[in-house]
Amino acid sequence: MAKGLYFVVQAVLTLLLVVSIDGGSAGLFLAMLPIGILSGAVSAAAFIAPFAFVAGVLAWRVVPSRYRYAGALGGLVAPLLVYLLAAVIGILAGVVTAVLGGGPLSRSLVSVVGIVAVAFMATCWITLPVGILSGGLYERARSLDD
Repeated sequence: MAKGLYFVVQAVLTLLLVVSIDGGSAGLFLAMLPIGILSGAVSAAAFIAPFAFVAGVLAWRVVPSRYRYAGALGGLVAPLLVYLLAAVIGILAGVVTAVLGGGPLSRSLVSVVGIVAVAFMATCWITLPVGILSGGLYERARSLDD
């Protein structure tokens, strides 16, 4: 849900930016929009979804259910764990790339940290509130079943 909403908001903001800079570029933006959406969907399916699953399982194991707002807290912890998992796996991939490629390790690590930082700043405004809301709803639905 958060990923889809993020795509819609980013598409509208990019369209507004392109139109405000140069009105003739809107057609090019609309022509390239499906490619951007497809690229985002592939990255979501390949990386974000598995990371989110692992982070969700970890969050529900770490946050004790005896807390009053355990669902909301678990929903907050899960997206933060996704960013942490992305950073850890990215750093490991950067180290392997630097060692195998013979390049400088610092460049790989700075690149990974920069990518994760930009990803966090670009998406935290939607992932954190949606995580809290969905965790709270999940907790409420689970309590109604009992």
